[in-house]
Amino acid sequence: MTHPVVNLIGPKVKVVANQLWNWFEKIVTILGGRTIAMLVGTLLITIVSIVSTDNWILSMGGQAVLIGKTRNTIIALNQLQANIYKAESAQRGYLYTSRWNYVEPFNKALIDARKNIRTIETSITATTSGNEQKEQMEWLKAITASLESKAAEMKITLDLVSTGKTVEASQVVSLDGGISEMKKFIDYSSMLMHKSYVMLEAREKQRLQIILLTRVSLICGAILIIVLMTLVIKQLLAEIATRIHLQKQVLHENEIYEQRLVQQTKLLRSLALDYQTDVERERQKLSRELHDELGSILTATKMDVSWVMKKLKEISPAEMGTELIEKLKKTSRYIDLGISFKRQIIKELHPAMMITFGFWPALKSLIEDAVERNRWQLTLSLPDESTKINETISIVAYRIIQESLNNANKYAKATAIFIHVMVDEKFLKVEIEDNGIGIDMKSLTITTHGLSGMRHRVLAIGGHFELLSEPGKGLLTRALIPLDVD
Repeated sequence: MTHPVVNLIGPKVKVVANQLWNWFEKIVTILGGRTIAMLVGTLLITIVSIVSTDNWILSMGGQAVLIGKTRNTIIALNQLQANIYKAESAQRGYLYTSRWNYVEPFNKALIDARKNIRTIETSITATTSGNEQKEQMEWLKAITASLESKAAEMKITLDLVSTGKTVEASQVVSLDGGISEMKKFIDYSSMLMHKSYVMLEAREKQRLQIILLTRVSLICGAILIIVLMTLVIKQLLAEIATRIHLQKQVLHENEIYEQRLVQQTKLLRSLALDYQTDVERERQKLSRELHDELGSILTATKMDVSWVMKKLKEISPAEMGTELIEKLKKTSRYIDLGISFKRQIIKELHPAMMITFGFWPALKSLIEDAVERNRWQLTLSLPDESTKINETISIVAYRIIQESLNNANKYAKATAIFIHVMVDEKFLKVEIEDNGIGIDMKSLTITTHGLSGMRHRVLAIGGHFELLSEPGKGLLTRALIPLDVD
């Protein structure tokens, strides 16, 4: 059975964990993704590691200074004891020999001892604080008092010897007070030295701990940074791999779409060709019917009119017959015009020569007829008649040249025309240029029937069509028709 406290703690921990996770997700979102968040975390850890290391280095520097001063204290204490021993040795030497060369070492030893006291005092002030400083300063005062007491005793013995009172000087040295002061001095200085050694050991130990912490911090920080950078690199590689996969997928989809587009384009071009082929077939059918049916009717009508005219000449009075004959002759001329107009319509609907003689002779005939009717100066360039092209392509080219010649006849007021047709492996190129009045391309509308018909014919099968003109500079019609249309 679960304890009630556990039941209470569990949901609270989950709520807190969920809140922390939500905050983390918000921070990651604000920073712009997991990679940026890890980079920011790495930067923060690096800054914290640098600041902590710098503080510990400064702390080690402070500890090194304190350790140096503590060592100076120990050295000064050792020198103090040595100077006291030197002074006492010089005192005894002078006492036993009465030679003045022992006085100078004695005085120098006392001066150096007092310098050692001042050095020790400065070191204690700099390296300790609070009760510890107070305690050591008390010991130093005791040492100073012992030193001065010993120095006074030595001074008295030297003065006694200098006045010839050697026995009295020996008695002063032999007194228990001098020995006691010397013992106090040794004890206090040894205690202070022991305390300094303890302090030195503690500070060196603390310095070693700081060095250890610094090394641990540097190592842990470096490891953490390496781990985070590894995760960042792994995340970047994963994102790069994902992007490469997406790019490949996009490229594959683009290839599929391009293939579909090419297929659709081919299909549309094929449909456009089929449509134009169907139109041409219907025009051919219509022209045949006009030629056969309407031609027969007009021919029969003309024959009947001729028969009536002949009969009228035989049976009608002269005046009446003459008037009717003139009317019938006029009617016959109208019939001739109808037959001529019928032939022109049939020719425009579908050139019969193309079926009989082929595309190039039919095209040449179309051009020469137009030039002869309009008395143009012609510059013509056509491929060899043995050049083979698709039937529908040839019809498109024929209609473009036919419409261009009609426009030149109706609107251009041209006196010369240039026609150039060239065929290569991929394209049929058609250029028709006149020296007429030209047109303003800005005022030209797309709905112009003849021009729009040419444009739609070419563009529907994937070709290129353009008109170039300026007022007074003629008109250039250029069409580039692909031959690889199924």
